[in-house]
Amino acid sequence: MSDSFFTKSRNALSISIFAFVLVFAASLSLSYVFHEQHTKSERAKSLSLLSTYAYHLEHTLDHSLSSNYTFASLVREFGGFTRWFPAVAASLHDIYPQVNNFALSPDGIVSKVYPLEGNEGVLGFNQLTDAEQGEEAQKALIKKEMLLSGPVELVQGGAGVVARLPIYLIDRWGGKDKFWGFSSTVIKLDTLLNSVNLDDLYQQGLSYQLLRTDTTKPMMISQKGAEVLHDPVTVELDLPSVSWTLQAEPVDGWLPIRYLGAYVLCSLLVAVVVARFVFLAYRMSDQRSQLAYLLSERTQEAHQTAQRLMSTLQAIPDPMIEISEQGLVLDVHVPNDELEVKRCFDIGAPYAKHLSSEASEVFGAALAQARETMSHRGSIFSVLIAQKTYWFEMSVVCNQVEQHQDVSSFVVLLRDITVRQDAEEQLRIAATAFETQDGILISNKDNCIIRVNKAFERISGYAEEEVLGRPPSVLSSGRHTAEFYVEMYERLRKEGSWEGEIWNRRKNGQIYPEWLSISTVRDKDQQVSHYVATFKDISESKASERKIRQLNYYDSLTRLANRSLLIEEMTELLKDNGLAGRQSAVMFIDLDHFKDINDVWGHKVGDHLLQEAASRLNQNTRQQDTVARFGGDEFLILLQDVDVSLNLDRAAYRASHVADRIFKAFEQPFQLEGVDYQVSISIGIAIMDEHVIDPLDIIKQSELAMYEAKAAGRSQLCFFKNSMQERVFERVQLEGDLRHAIDNNELILHVQPQWSVDKKIIGAEALLRWHHPDRGLVSPATFIPIAEETRLILPIGNWVLRMACQWLSDWQSNQAMETFVMSINVSAVQFSQDDFVSQVEQTLKEFDVPPNTLQLELTESMLAHDEGDIVRKMQALKSLGVLISLDDFGTGYSSLSYLHRLPIDQLKIDQSFVMNIERGTKNASLAESIISLGHSLGMEVIAEGVETSEQFDWLKDKGCDLFQGFGLARPMAIGDLLVLCESVNQQI
Repeated sequence: MSDSFFTKSRNALSISIFAFVLVFAASLSLSYVFHEQHTKSERAKSLSLLSTYAYHLEHTLDHSLSSNYTFASLVREFGGFTRWFPAVAASLHDIYPQVNNFALSPDGIVSKVYPLEGNEGVLGFNQLTDAEQGEEAQKALIKKEMLLSGPVELVQGGAGVVARLPIYLIDRWGGKDKFWGFSSTVIKLDTLLNSVNLDDLYQQGLSYQLLRTDTTKPMMISQKGAEVLHDPVTVELDLPSVSWTLQAEPVDGWLPIRYLGAYVLCSLLVAVVVARFVFLAYRMSDQRSQLAYLLSERTQEAHQTAQRLMSTLQAIPDPMIEISEQGLVLDVHVPNDELEVKRCFDIGAPYAKHLSSEASEVFGAALAQARETMSHRGSIFSVLIAQKTYWFEMSVVCNQVEQHQDVSSFVVLLRDITVRQDAEEQLRIAATAFETQDGILISNKDNCIIRVNKAFERISGYAEEEVLGRPPSVLSSGRHTAEFYVEMYERLRKEGSWEGEIWNRRKNGQIYPEWLSISTVRDKDQQVSHYVATFKDISESKASERKIRQLNYYDSLTRLANRSLLIEEMTELLKDNGLAGRQSAVMFIDLDHFKDINDVWGHKVGDHLLQEAASRLNQNTRQQDTVARFGGDEFLILLQDVDVSLNLDRAAYRASHVADRIFKAFEQPFQLEGVDYQVSISIGIAIMDEHVIDPLDIIKQSELAMYEAKAAGRSQLCFFKNSMQERVFERVQLEGDLRHAIDNNELILHVQPQWSVDKKIIGAEALLRWHHPDRGLVSPATFIPIAEETRLILPIGNWVLRMACQWLSDWQSNQAMETFVMSINVSAVQFSQDDFVSQVEQTLKEFDVPPNTLQLELTESMLAHDEGDIVRKMQALKSLGVLISLDDFGTGYSSLSYLHRLPIDQLKIDQSFVMNIERGTKNASLAESIISLGHSLGMEVIAEGVETSEQFDWLKDKGCDLFQGFGLARPMAIGDLLVLCESVNQQI
């Protein structure tokens, strides 16, 4: 016994030592694997974090450097002129705050920089010859693309990166594009790196380096932490023509030494614990084996008996339940595949505990029947188990101790018939679905109809017995070719289905459209057994589709194509080089003075006139041409394939020939409701060829040509020229510059003295001038109409009013000037403001100006507008004490019938009447009449445009009160006026 004991002990110790070594080695291996996984995870996290910073850095650079393309586009757009640069650079600097400065460098030499403050040293810097930056500037010039240089020491100080984009101007004569210079964007490195918070990488435990790697030797851009990175993660940045690399690794490396010691210690502890457990387990196993041998002998017979019973029960495929006479569950046996049933019956509980009331009633009735007849079968009930309904069929047998004695228990077998019930339900659903609103046809593999539904009979008109055994071609309309059906069955064979629109014929012969879907049914051997076709009558939807197309693509009034259809046809014409070798033309037609017809005769007559005009246009164009109503009284005609010779003159000749026919058609008056209406038209034509990209461009060109025809006197034909677009562009540009004229102090006021009969200066007229930074002095005849159209005249007019009042206020301390009258011109747009009078009143109070020293000059043509509003405002101004002068008198449309009711202080004779007045022309009679009329109405009369002493003397003899003109004094600056007044007054 002792030898056996010591032998077993030695065996246990040996096994324990072996287990220790094995577990220790396995733990170290697991620690290594864990370390590798941990390192891999840390590298992935570091790479993700590095990618985020790299993305922000790359996005910041891309976003900031995109400004170069804006400058390059504007340089090319303006043909190399750069006066726009400060305004555009200022707006872009707000968008790209990281940028230190923008610069334009004609021929490589920096000439413009923004902001200038702090960057003055950059001006004159030659990028192509600089020792440090010249090589990369040359490289950008050779590649003809934007190149990011750096890091470099900036001329204005500090380190930074410079992005240069070479700019080439297009030679309009077809020659080689000419190099203009560079557009440059400079970003300081500190600003760039701070904008993406690159130092946060170090705060998060990573040493990093940012390198430029496309050079012979990598250039260090920025670094933090270790001088040398041994095994970093790396991210490449995609930048313009250069490569940057961002790399990083943890400050302490991927495996800190403290982790290594922890791994070894944990492995040692696990190996010791496992070895101890193995030793104890081995000692205990021998004792358990002896005990197990004794127990197995005693339970062998009981086990065999239970095994036989379980085999018998397992042979029963259905759940079996034993229920007592009192309805209590005594035992439950279920097969392995129906364990869910066991949840419904708890041993020792009533059988109805988990059953629904309906199932309990079925269960109780079956037990009662079995009590009477000893057995029962066929009852069906359902049970909800795990959100699913199961159906069971019951078989009940009674157990009695002896015949004719009381029942002791019931044995109930439950057969799962859920699949059968579901199949029956699916059959009912399928039968219902078959009778849907869509027609259904089923044919066999030989394509003979074997069944149809009621909808088929209703749609086709055929009864089921009329089509059984016949092919589906009985419905054929004859509209489709044999190739159509061959392709249909080929797709059925390859793909197993076909769907599309088809035309069929009803039994009564009517042809109708239907949407047909055919599916192939295959048997277990994947052979075709049936075809199932479903279809619906789409006659109504097709009609609706036609109606919608009519609404979407045709004008409801004239029935002509509308704007959408015209643009689609022009797009289709241009598509896939459709105009290669050909030319078309677009005619833009506008009815002259059509608004007058609407205003005078009403919109009903106007609509009728548009319909008749559309009819005449259709009659005088070819069938392949497109006549469209573009909007209002505007029509467009697309003349397709006007010429195939690519000769612009011939294309223009043919288009003008069509225009001549249309002009002749409109020479005949329109007879509407018994009244003749004569309407002329203006036509603009633009030639469209293969070089046109956007249809809207050619439409705009024809519209510009039409406006040119109207400007030429209406009822004219005009072809588009590039100069028209240039004039429009120039006007838009002038309008844009005018919007900033006040803020940029470009507007100035000159004054022209007004003289009394004794040649004393008693007042002056303020004349607005615009000193454009590039154009110089712009004529008021050019910019005043633009200001009135855009309503910029409102802030400009307010500025003139305030300047005049400022001068009058300053002169109140000068005794010689305190009665001096300043006249300012008021636009009709200004005067029409509801608060114009209050504006004047507020300005007078603000500058403390005597109202009788301010005179407002209104044009005579203004009086043709709202008479009541004009009288009311004039009376309000007079109540303030302001003087009112009627300018250009005799050239407008004022009515003498109410002129005497206007509170006017002064009539101003237009200079056109003063010209040649001393020679006794008709102008002399008109001027004399105006002077007499003014005096008879109690008004002062002033003559403008006095050029000679003879004109002055003649007007003086006729009683004119005041004089103004070049013969007396030209417009001058306000300082010169004060000097002139002092000189004249001293002479007098």
